[in-house]
Amino acid sequence: MMAFRFLKSLLAAVCLAVLCPAHADEGYPARIRIGIQKGDGLVALRASGKLEQAFAVHHVNVTWHEFVYGAPLVEAINAGDVDVGTVGSTPPIMAQAGAAPAVVYVAYAPKLVKSYAIVVPKDSPVQNLHDLKGRKIAFAKGSQGHLFVLKALQDAHMAPDSAQFAYLSYGDARSAFERGFVDAWAVPDPRYADTELSTGARTILTIGDLSVPQYGFYISTRDFAQKYPAALRLLFDELGRQTRENLAHPEDTARFLSGNTGVPLQVWDRAISRLEWGVGYPIPDEVLRAQQDSANLAFDTKVIPRRIDVRQAVLQIK
Repeated sequence: MMAFRFLKSLLAAVCLAVLCPAHADEGYPARIRIGIQKGDGLVALRASGKLEQAFAVHHVNVTWHEFVYGAPLVEAINAGDVDVGTVGSTPPIMAQAGAAPAVVYVAYAPKLVKSYAIVVPKDSPVQNLHDLKGRKIAFAKGSQGHLFVLKALQDAHMAPDSAQFAYLSYGDARSAFERGFVDAWAVPDPRYADTELSTGARTILTIGDLSVPQYGFYISTRDFAQKYPAALRLLFDELGRQTRENLAHPEDTARFLSGNTGVPLQVWDRAISRLEWGVGYPIPDEVLRAQQDSANLAFDTKVIPRRIDVRQAVLQIK
């Protein structure tokens, strides 16, 4: 009988350790689905494999989902297909205004300064924003570039309709830019660096030149953030450590990312020096004030149908 009981206990232990999947620790989900874009700081974290190691301690599975720009990522989070991701300022504003009301801000990225720019062909006669009057500017509708262009026009005391907007995905915008179908392009790194190197594109304005700072954000759903704040803290803390390591060794990071993303080494060499990677939480007042300015601009220029208070879509992780 004792031998039978021992065998039964042994079989149960084997089932728990090998055959039966471990349950996630209390306060953690069974899996965390993370949305990324090509140039954001999560790309290096994914390539390192360190986040999987950190979450494995809590029996959490990590999956990654890549998006071309922010608006589709917001839709995926709102639909419950992704749990957390990073975007520019425009997508969460559009989400709160009606497209995805379940989405909330949970952290922020450093102020954008050099990693997003309005570029023109190398032989273009355009020297500044005023020279784009009546000309075509390309950007993805609902992307960070959308409000970047609108704010740039406002700062230049130009009406929103003084230039023509070509709403194009990054691939289509690149083709239109190279063929001369558009006169300018609002583009982020590493695509910005790639365009400079391959076409000789000239920069006429960077996002850091705007009168009000622009920030990136980490977004989730209110339900996920309320249930699993520990999981979000772990993600952000690991991202912070990885970012500090990457920025301290830019040449090594460029080689590492080139090998893992397929983006040429010379592109990453140029882009890394100006990428504003990092994460902070809770979100401070000055960041929320800047985002409210963007939200007001979005309403005034009819990008969104109603005025919003961005603080109502903030869930602070502490």
